[in-house]
Amino acid sequence: MDVGMALEVEAAEGEYLRSRVESLLRVDGNPYGARVFFNEDFPCFQVKAAPSPMFNRIYGDSVDNPKAVLNLLKQSAEYSTVTPLIGQPSALEQYTYMAGCRLERLRGWTHLQFACAIENVVLNRHSFEVEEVTSQTLPEFAGIHAGGFHTKPEQRLLNQASFAGLTSNERIKIYVLKASGEVVAGALMYFASNGIAYLGTAATRKNARGLGYHGALIAHRIEQAKKHGSRVVAATALASSKSRRNLQRAGLTTSHAQALYRLEES
Repeated sequence: MDVGMALEVEAAEGEYLRSRVESLLRVDGNPYGARVFFNEDFPCFQVKAAPSPMFNRIYGDSVDNPKAVLNLLKQSAEYSTVTPLIGQPSALEQYTYMAGCRLERLRGWTHLQFACAIENVVLNRHSFEVEEVTSQTLPEFAGIHAGGFHTKPEQRLLNQASFAGLTSNERIKIYVLKASGEVVAGALMYFASNGIAYLGTAATRKNARGLGYHGALIAHRIEQAKKHGSRVVAATALASSKSRRNLQRAGLTTSHAQALYRLEES
């Protein structure tokens, strides 16, 4: 594992997720209780109305300063906060210790992180219609995303709001793919400050899967990353997912594994 590259990929993903929380923070009156704060130089974030580990994360140096990470996990336990730990998949055990306290790994939240130097990516050509999202197509994208990730009905407005505020962010692009004039899939890309183009969340309408739309969205975003001047393309996927296979077809290879840990429930 290239530790330097792994940390850069983690930083890019963290920036992307934080941008979604900041989008919620900008909603008038902050109705979702979004918060962004720092652990030394590491940005952390919480969303009171969203228990998802996607929006409630503590970052920090778990090797040289684990107590700072642990203290923030304790202080924010009501938010179900987690902290990401990285390594080889076999090294991420169900339980680990941090500053004398036991943390448990969240079920279903161990992912592989992928990366590829921009000059080594593979552009798989396609003929699908891909365009940037508009105010008219954003609700369609949010609906497809909510369906693909089984978002609970009470969380769907929050989820859409986390995307709505991104359209004015120069670092983020949201794309939708149309078939016969209908939005059937969509995906995000985040241009991180460290030069990594992070391929964010993607989803396809259930009745439109298996037709090559996800691969087309990967190819389109890679093409845009090249035009932007990004030096690396990175992404996240479950080890057993079709997303992993599509990313590998585009030239991305496994950088490392990431698992989310929380304080063990007593």
